[in-house]
Amino acid sequence: MATREILTIQLGHYANFVGTHWWNLQETNFSYDPQNPSEFNPEVLYRVADVGNKVTSTPRLLLADLKGTLGYLSEEGNYSELVQANVNQEPEILWEENRLETTVQPPAQKSAFVKSLESGESNEGVEFDFENETKSWVDYLIPRFHSRTVNVITEYEHGSTSQPFDLFPYGQSLWKRSAFSEDFADKIRVYVEECDLMQGFQVLFDTDDGFSGLGAACIQHLRDEYGKSILTWPVLDSTPREKSISDYAKAINTVLCWHNIGENTSLFSPLSCGTNGWLTPGKPRAVENITYRSDLRYHTSALLATALDTLSLRYRHKKYTMSALSDLCADLNKLGRKAVATSLSLPFPMVEKQDLIDMLDDLDGGCPWVSLTPSCNIGMDNAMQSLALRGVPESRLKRPMQEAQDQMIKPAYKCSSVHEMLSLYINCSWYSTGTYLTTAEQPLKIKDPYPKIFNSNILENGDSSRNKSRESNVNSVPVMAGLHSGNFMAKMYESLHDQVKKVRSLNKFHAFVDSGIEQDEFMESVHNLLDCKESYEDHDA
Repeated sequence: MATREILTIQLGHYANFVGTHWWNLQETNFSYDPQNPSEFNPEVLYRVADVGNKVTSTPRLLLADLKGTLGYLSEEGNYSELVQANVNQEPEILWEENRLETTVQPPAQKSAFVKSLESGESNEGVEFDFENETKSWVDYLIPRFHSRTVNVITEYEHGSTSQPFDLFPYGQSLWKRSAFSEDFADKIRVYVEECDLMQGFQVLFDTDDGFSGLGAACIQHLRDEYGKSILTWPVLDSTPREKSISDYAKAINTVLCWHNIGENTSLFSPLSCGTNGWLTPGKPRAVENITYRSDLRYHTSALLATALDTLSLRYRHKKYTMSALSDLCADLNKLGRKAVATSLSLPFPMVEKQDLIDMLDDLDGGCPWVSLTPSCNIGMDNAMQSLALRGVPESRLKRPMQEAQDQMIKPAYKCSSVHEMLSLYINCSWYSTGTYLTTAEQPLKIKDPYPKIFNSNILENGDSSRNKSRESNVNSVPVMAGLHSGNFMAKMYESLHDQVKKVRSLNKFHAFVDSGIEQDEFMESVHNLLDCKESYEDHDA
């Protein structure tokens, strides 16, 4: 059966932090052993091609970031074959050398981790200082990129205060310039034409700066040109910051962006490790058995990427060949509800030597996850959800009859698979919620450059222990993640509306007005928040 391919698009600095961790996780979890094949189909998100005498896999990906963020990474990608092919090529000099003044730009510094990858030597046992060495997402990048993947926005420089790329209309204007949009759209077209049975697009982009406008314009182009399903993740950097007037500009960007993508995307889920999201990120989300630094993009983006890698198993699992991106979107965007919440349980709370039947009994009808969508606490009444669980093997379902003891009196003991038992728990605990469940036996493998954020009571295999600490690094974990639609999403819209309604006139933010955003357009986007809020309230019985 032909692979149903998906093209991923990443726009923005923090979106690329998230995306880099996501691609790293996929590379780490590839299986090249024919005797132990992976449960997941890599060709859904990867393209396979012959380069010379080698078969290579590269992400089916287009990304964009500002000038000054790529470091050592070339716009032509990082195929080692391409680099080696050009090492000995000397440029043809058309002038007398003694009359030329040559300026040589020093090579960009590479992190110790990237150097170890390029050396080809095993880095097992080597400790890297990712927390201090990571300045950009390229400092922990594993996969090789195709020559059309990387796109640099040369008109703006990262971190510039004189000409920042910080407003929604700046991104829209960039797309309208033929030099950028024609090149980017042509790369999209080439990727699409390579596919046999393309099912749609995944789009990650920063939602509170200029990339909000670029992302919205790109999504509109995808809808107009291809008519495929579009699953969108607007990401919010949760790095703590002092309050300032620019926080309102970020909120305005978000409001304008959501209004636009709400009309064009199939489904979208805002992502942040901050509880508020706007005007400031708020307190970092507390994740049980994990200690992470909210001031490090390298840490927070890893949590978001872990959720994306697991919840996307629904349309990447070899066992669920008929499950498509369009099915996921259709299940959750009923009645025009385009926004959904993202959840993560990392690690899924399995105690050492505990069976799933006992673990679910300990939950006592509760939810094991935390919300990664700002200003949203996921409820379980009258909801629709798509859940994915990985890393709980059938061998840990229950005890055999001769050892079962109290397990035998539980109704779940009749279940013969992880999928059946978890479905029973969900149906009994949240009977008014519709659920699509995906399960996979293989856990999430953990290795560098994934941050070491697990508490000492999490053992090497991801189980938690009540009475001992692990002796080495965590090498795998069970994970659950999901997308959820329900009346709890109304709170997210209400929270954003309550903040942005304080901006009574755009004249205080003249840069928006100077860029063509009119007061009426802004107010229409603000009122749209209330319309969306009501759509989650009116139809709940």
